[in-house]
Amino acid sequence: MDSPEDVRVDKVSLDSFPIEVFLMICDYVDANTLIQSLMFVNKQFYGIIGDNYLWKRRALRKYNGSDVAFMLTDSYNENTFNWKQFVWHTELEEDCWSNYETNTTNTVFRGPHFSEVDAVILTKDRGDLCLSASRDRSICLWNTLDTVTNPVVHKSDSHTGWIWDLETYDENNFLSCSWDSSVKLWNLSNFSQDSEPLLTFAADTAVLSITSKNNFIAAGLYTPKVIAFDPREHEKRLFELNAHTRSIIDLCLVEDNYLVSLSEDKTLSICDLRTHSTLKSLHLTQRGSKFPMCASYYDNVLFIGDSRDYMHWMDCSNGMFDMLKTMKLLRPHGNDSQRRYKLNSIKCTNYGSIITGGNEGAIYIITPTCPPRIIAKIIDCGSEITSIDYQNNTLVVGYVNSDVQVWKKK
Repeated sequence: MDSPEDVRVDKVSLDSFPIEVFLMICDYVDANTLIQSLMFVNKQFYGIIGDNYLWKRRALRKYNGSDVAFMLTDSYNENTFNWKQFVWHTELEEDCWSNYETNTTNTVFRGPHFSEVDAVILTKDRGDLCLSASRDRSICLWNTLDTVTNPVVHKSDSHTGWIWDLETYDENNFLSCSWDSSVKLWNLSNFSQDSEPLLTFAADTAVLSITSKNNFIAAGLYTPKVIAFDPREHEKRLFELNAHTRSIIDLCLVEDNYLVSLSEDKTLSICDLRTHSTLKSLHLTQRGSKFPMCASYYDNVLFIGDSRDYMHWMDCSNGMFDMLKTMKLLRPHGNDSQRRYKLNSIKCTNYGSIITGGNEGAIYIITPTCPPRIIAKIIDCGSEITSIDYQNNTLVVGYVNSDVQVWKKK
């Protein structure tokens, strides 16, 4: 069978009409059809649809007048930016979530957890398995392809204290942390009710947040401290950081070189992992009582949600870590005008959308623009949202009422 590049179409040729006409036709065809189908009709189509100009033109027309997060960074170059991926992602996300009732399947898992689910994650590079962890000290492994309400594994007493966070370590292993002052490394392939952790890392006090990469695990503590381990020598600590004055709420890795910690002391701290030193510390605001709650990194932008319903963009390119934008994310109406909304979770995994959830009990899927535009507002379980993960066309959400909910694109 011929490859797409070798396909010939005898009756259709761009020589018969101007390129401008073909570009106008492309404007009325969705990006997915252009990239997945029309691009491979013949070499002429392949060359034009693959050209960066077509997609740059399309993107700038769509977001004319709005600031787009990825275009504000110091590393942004309009001539080398991947406009095709940008437009493709934005259109796919908007097409799906603007009509999510039709375009996704929805499953609610309930029963095994009897207390607040504080962490949910999808297994790395897959969307068919997710993990949830609860204050009932159990971890559940779910098959997101199934619509039954029973977990594949329900491991009770995974810790002796509330389980506060989960993190995928690699394709075969994941991490959990708890108020029992420990971080545990588990094997995913043989995870069962009788499983024992591969490794246990001891902390000084309750562990509230974790993040990891190859041969590196960082834990944020209930005290103003971040500790780091190497699984190859798990009884030793790589280093300790004391850049805060209160507990560490969340941690986020930026590429391989930087670790960002978010604290109740209203500050963010950036550690250079090459020198184990603090590169920068800063307040979200000099006034008010809001503090950072959650962070997600994608393509040189760190998206931060805070305790007062604001979203912040930070430019991470070239080690700058400068604030780009601060914006009010949601505006309550009517009798709720005095309510203090907070963002417990924020997730950006592609150019197309940012997903947030908090004490309002609503999932917001918004554009990465200022001002942000709401693609979808989802209120299903009616409970405070604690944690969100999204990858491979699968969205998983954890709730205070102990439910776990999954949406999968059809």
